[in-house]
Parts: sequence; structure tokens; C-alpha cells
Amino acid sequence: MGRISSQRVARGNYAALLAALQTLGYSITGFIATAVASLDGKPIAQVTMDDIDITRMCSYFSTILLGVLQSLNEGNGGDYEDMVITSANRRILLRIVGSNKDAFHVLITTRESEPLESLEVMANVEAALAAALQ
Repeated sequence: MGRISSQRVARGNYAALLAALQTLGYSITGFIATAVASLDGKPIAQVTMDDIDITRMCSYFSTILLGVLQSLNEGNGGDYEDMVITSANRRILLRIVGSNKDAFHVLITTRESEPLESLEVMANVEAALAAALQ
């Protein structure tokens, strides 16, 4: 699994962040990649199979999330929880993380992965991600 470092997370916290992402990766059938990025789209850390780089996609995911957050706010839609995007051969799952709600977690899997199971695993590592981001 590949990884990318960031200036935002202290060295010890970065190791904890990577450990949480790797745990998630090993827990998901059909895992392709996972990352944490700031809401402005700057990657903080990623773990991927086959050393693919999803850092450029983080800015696109950020734009999508910001649009959804704004529409929920303006439409009194309540608090954002998660998002699942399904393509012909992949699923992309997005969740907001961090105590300040200023970062997001993305998980990319094969389409055959169960999205509810993936969201549950993401929720299970959320506390570890939030702690590492502080």
C-alpha cells in the first residue's frame, strides 16, 4: 500500500492516521484506495493498492462535498452524514471527519463491495482519524 505525507499532521499523529487508513484498507473487500483531505481539497494522507495516486481527485471530491453541504444548509436538509457515488465499476464513499468538521475521508472500492459495510468500517475508524487530525 502506498502513502503520502502532509505538513498538516504531526509526525506521531501521521503514523496513527496511516495506521487507521491501513486498517480500513485491509478490512474492506474490493479496496482500491482511501484518503483523508482537508475540505479545501488538500490531501493529508492516503493508502492505496498498486501505488495509484488519488491526490488530484481530492480537490474534485472537495468541490462535490462543499456543494452538497451548501445545498443542505440552504434547503434545511439537516446535517450531512455520508455520500456514496456508484459508477460502472467503482464506488466512492465520502464522510466528513475531524472535530472541526474541516476534513473528509474518501474510500474507493470496486462496485462489488457492499456500501453499507464500507460505511460501517469508515464509521469505526472515524474516531482514530479525528484524533490523528488534532
